[in-house]
Parts: sequence; C-alpha cells; structure tokens
Amino acid sequence: MGKKNRRQQAEAVAAAIDDPPAVADPVQHCPQEEDTSTEVFLWLLAYSVLMFTLPFLGFYGVRSWLQESFPHLDIFTVNCWSVLTAVLVVNLVVAMYVLKAFREKPPPPLEQVQQDVDEDEEPEAIEPKKEQ
Repeated sequence: MGKKNRRQQAEAVAAAIDDPPAVADPVQHCPQEEDTSTEVFLWLLAYSVLMFTLPFLGFYGVRSWLQESFPHLDIFTVNCWSVLTAVLVVNLVVAMYVLKAFREKPPPPLEQVQQDVDEDEEPEAIEPKKEQ
C-alpha cells in the first residue's frame, strides 16, 4: 500500500465526512414509555401470592372433599391425591407466569446517541489501521 493508495483513501473519507449521504434515521423517535419496573414487581408479587396460597387451598380442599365423599379411602390415598393436586396447582401457576412473560411486548428501543466526528481530526485517524 503506497502513499498514492493511502491518499486516495484519505480523500474518499474526507469526501464522505463533508458530504454525508441522506439516510433515514433507523431509530424511530417515539416517546419512551415510563418505567415498568413497578408493574413487573407487582405481577411477580401477585404470582408469588398465588403460588403460596393456591397449593394450600388445593391440598386441603381435595383432602376435605375426599374424606367427606369417600370415607372408605385410607389416609395415605387421600394424602397422595391431595399432594398431587397441590403439585399440579404449583405447576399451573408457574406455566401461567411463563405464558404471561412470553406474551409481554418487547421494550421500545433506546434512543441512539450519535457521535459527531470532529473536523479537526485527520481522516486517517477515523479509519481502522491495517497491519502490514
């Protein structure tokens, strides 16, 4: 790479700096939505409460129903069905939380900060230098 090639590259870079092409801004300037961290925290709190209370309600509800409706069942069988119900309820709450997370809209893109190139800099400093 001789001086002539470097000079041509420097002239091309200088021309590109002086006359930037008219390119549409890829980032749309829309108003940023307010912080949704409190909303996310409230949903997490709601699902945590559901995960704590619903398995207990399912366990004791099924246990009570089986003991009243089927008095001939032994305690072990009643407890097994009650525990199975509690485990299924926990899995249902987790699945609902995951489904809500998948349906959530992606956050808007952050506004891009454009860096202006100083006119005092030499064009060679802008290009990455190639090793020989």
